[in-house]
Amino acid sequence: DFFTLIGHTGVALMIFESGMHFDFEKAQVVGPKACAVAVLGTILPLVSGSILMVIYGYPLLPDAVAVGTALAPTSVGIALRLLGEAGVLQQDFGQAIITAAFVDDILSLVLFNVLFSLTGDFNVMATVVSPIIGIIFMGIAMVLAVKFWPKAINEWILPRLPKRSGESKVSIEDEALFLIMILLLVAYSTITHFLGTHLWGCFIAGMSFACVDKEGHKGYTHHVWVRQTKRITSWMIRIFFACTVAFSIPIGKLLSIEAFWKGSLMGIGPCILTKVLCAPFMGDAKFVIG
Repeated sequence: DFFTLIGHTGVALMIFESGMHFDFEKAQVVGPKACAVAVLGTILPLVSGSILMVIYGYPLLPDAVAVGTALAPTSVGIALRLLGEAGVLQQDFGQAIITAAFVDDILSLVLFNVLFSLTGDFNVMATVVSPIIGIIFMGIAMVLAVKFWPKAINEWILPRLPKRSGESKVSIEDEALFLIMILLLVAYSTITHFLGTHLWGCFIAGMSFACVDKEGHKGYTHHVWVRQTKRITSWMIRIFFACTVAFSIPIGKLLSIEAFWKGSLMGIGPCILTKVLCAPFMGDAKFVIG
């Protein structure tokens, strides 16, 4: 549990940083197509994974549908990390991937809630109301990110801070900005935790600072964040993959012949191929986005 907490904290910090790369102008251009990619990227793994499990001899409900639902989400953390390291987050296809990945996860969250309802009592709040509230909250947060936070931080908060005497490696403006980031990260992630997943709020919180810049210093807020969190986030992410993901793999069952060939087919087809082919209308970047 201790390692899991550290790992998930690292993922939350990474998702927040990725949200800061969100380009609202480019999102208006690629948004509709990215949403279509997300729908295909959710439905294709769900349907093909369920069909393959039925062919394997498992019942459709809940086994086959559960597998299809598990294959539907996109690994947002890995995708964003690769895009960031390649330096293509600000390109059109990079923004399309970010938008599609998070819409995909919202749809997958709805699917998970529906699946749990199929195996028990139908929960209207978890299945219907919470995702709707989350989408409304995200819309409000996006408006605040464009209209409120840039003005509030650059014109109201930072100019009114007392000046610090003497020299310091970190200015009082940077400290105040970093504190605002942490507070908003905690607040938004807590809200969306009760609506399905805290990572949703982490990304929305990061988006809130995408339009906040210092005059003559583009990427100022991102620089402030990375300067304080880069090293600790890198180590937390390593712990996440080593101790959270790797520890959960049942090695004994994984090494059987049956698990290997069935899992290979599932991985090549419903898991990978459906994602690769989910953006046929995105032009030259269709396979990159997939």
